[in-house]
Formats: sequence, structure tokens, C-alpha cells
Amino acid sequence: MPSKQNFQVLMKIVIKTLGCKANRYESDKVQDIFGKENYVSDLQTYKLNDADVILINTCTVTQNADKKSRQSISPLKKRFPKAKVVIFGCGANIAKEEYTKLPNVDYVIQKREDLYELLENFSNDFPESCETTNFSENRTRSLIKIQDGCNNFCTYCIIPYARGREKSVPLEEILKEVREKIANGYKEIILTGINIGMWKHKNMDLPDLIETILAETDLPRLRLGSIEPQMYPDKFYNLFKNKRFCPHLHVSLQSGSDTILKSMNRHYDKTLFTSMIRNLRKASPNIGITTDVIVGFPGESQKLFEETLKYIQEIQFSKIHIFPYSRRKGTIAASMVNQIPPDIKKERCAKMAKIERIMRENFYKNNIGTVQNVLIETIDENGIGKGFTPNYIRVSVNLKESETKPNDIVQILLEKLNKDKIEVSGKLKVLKIF
Repeated sequence: MPSKQNFQVLMKIVIKTLGCKANRYESDKVQDIFGKENYVSDLQTYKLNDADVILINTCTVTQNADKKSRQSISPLKKRFPKAKVVIFGCGANIAKEEYTKLPNVDYVIQKREDLYELLENFSNDFPESCETTNFSENRTRSLIKIQDGCNNFCTYCIIPYARGREKSVPLEEILKEVREKIANGYKEIILTGINIGMWKHKNMDLPDLIETILAETDLPRLRLGSIEPQMYPDKFYNLFKNKRFCPHLHVSLQSGSDTILKSMNRHYDKTLFTSMIRNLRKASPNIGITTDVIVGFPGESQKLFEETLKYIQEIQFSKIHIFPYSRRKGTIAASMVNQIPPDIKKERCAKMAKIERIMRENFYKNNIGTVQNVLIETIDENGIGKGFTPNYIRVSVNLKESETKPNDIVQILLEKLNKDKIEVSGKLKVLKIF
């Protein structure tokens, strides 16, 4: 991996990231390495007038995601006509030849090391006398990828072919990156990967990793990304006793029907899932539990869909990401019989969305009147700060009369639910900066 100090020249790199937090981490890594002596801009954050390099970090988890990745190329090239277009990520890993044939694509890269080498070579084309401008992002939370790949082979998923088999990042590398993030001022770190519950290092597992990070660093907040339902030991649930470990978990459900879960080749049933949720709420009664649900999977009858609706209401999630099933070429599910028509999927998604909104509002209402530590991420021109509680409630607060800055953690009394934005407004209770 090249060092930041290797770059003495300036080029403008704009990054478009699609897909999951693992992709987000890999885009952030480019910014970390190349952002000191170059313009490196997240397309979602900055509006640049021109660019020398366009990096598109592709997603291919569904047919729709793959389509969006391809469709993003032409508008970006039109916006930055002189820029070289570099494709990387899961889409490049699955369909390199197809991306290579597309107009406006200059390079398709499958290995991160090759991407770094390519960018380093590009840097030789730019003069050393360029005026520099700071485009570094004001990010308060940072992702660290602890694991990659997946061995599950769910029937709807192409990711095991895009990212390969499960592999864990060694403990020492993770701790080194955590300490670097703390030194750079980050107050919250999110551990991410493709199947992070399977992280292993020697005789250590995920709970051991979390315990080690909390014990060996002074990181104010540690959070987990998406995690698969499985049998976790008691030591995992005991971690929530530590107030620096955020009481929020995104546990992927995908369906509330055992029949559909089996057809998906998910490695759990509702009994296991329910047991895990009960253990989480026993360990942390106010924990936020979010999830994903795929609607309209092949063979999902109206009865099985209603079974899922009933189950999500039994669990009472704090938020659900709802996805209409999208056929992905190369997966078993794509050739299954009894594909669900688009209009039925759309109708079911809308029905679930109404239920989801009520659950989310109820979870937020149950937290009204509590005092929460909120990591302030942004403060607008009117002095309104926004951030998240440890259990992942989005909060807005008037900070005009305080000295609070982005990246401060402050204690806020949650007062009122704003239904329009589904966020909670509050007032500064005790200014406590970490």
C-alpha cells in the first residue's frame, strides 16, 4: 500500500460509491491514502467543477444495483468530460469484460492494490506547482472493515462470487487502524464487513475483538455494522454493559417466513432469530434493532407475506430497510419458478412501509424524556445540530447559544418526535464534550 508521503503532486479525484458499508470503507480508504496531497472528493459531499479521475465503486448485489452502477458512468463523464473513468468494486469483480466494453470506461480494476498503483501512476501526469485546497471531509464516524467475503451462498446473492470466501483482518491491523482513527479525531467507529459475525483471529472471535478494542483504546463509541443471525455466546451480550459499546444492532432478517428463509438458503429460522433478539433486549432493554427484509421473493404467496408482516410486528424493529426482490443473473433464485410480478411487489412494499413507519415512530416515542449522549455530525447556518444517539435515533437540537462543534458528544434531553422527518428534537441538557 502506498504511503501518503509518496505523493507530491495534485490531482482531482472524485469518488462515486454505491452499495454497502464495506464499499463505503474501501472508498474512504482511497481518501485516507490519497487525500493529503490531492483533491479527493466524495461525490455525495462536494460539488466540484472539474475532475481528473472519476472512481466508481460499484455494487452488484442485485440486478437493480448493478444497473445503477452502470448508469452512473455516463452522467459523471458528462459532468467531468476530461476525467479518466476507473471502475472498481463488486461489479468489476463479477463482470470486468462487460464493464470494459462500455463507452467512457478507461480502466476496470479488480484488486485494491492495483487501484492504488494506477492512481500513483496518474499522479506523475500532474505538475507539482498546483495550488492546493483542502477538500478533506468533516466526518465524525469512521468505518473499519474487519472481515470480507461470505461462505453462506444465499440463493439470491452474488456476493460470495464477487468477494470470495470469508477472510478476517488480523487483530493487530484492526487495532492499528482504530488507533489511527482516534488520533485523527474520530469519536465513533463502526466495524463492518460482509459477514462480521464470522470474524476469527487465532483463538479469538468477534466478542473478543470488541472487548479488546474497548479495553486497549479510549474510543468514545464503538458500533457494529450489519450482522447475521446466529448463535452468539453469552460474552457477546455482556458487552452491552459497557456504555461505550453502542446499543444498536442491524440484524438481517430478510423474511419472517421459515418457508422463504429455507428457499433463500438462510442459515437460521425464526426460532433462532427470536432467541437472539430476546437475548439482546435482556442485555440492553433500550437497544435499537434494525433489519433488512426482501419482499416478493420467488414463491412468496400472499399467506407467506402476511406471515412476515405478523412476525416483524412481533419483533418490533426500530427500523426496516425494505427491498423488493430483484433477480440477479448468476444466482439460483433468478431461475426459480413462481417469480412475483412487479406490481404485487410494489403493493407489498408499500404495505410493509406503513407498518415500518409506525414501529419506528413508536421506538422513538419510547425514548422521549430520556437523556442521551448525541454525537453531533453537522450544524447548519441556523445553529441546528444533528446527530445520532447510541441506539441510533436521529436527533436535532438548537445549539445556537452553545459552543458545541461538529464531532462533539453532548448530553441531550429528547423532547419531541418530528413525524415529517422521523427524528427527535431535543434540548441541550448538560454540555459534556468528549
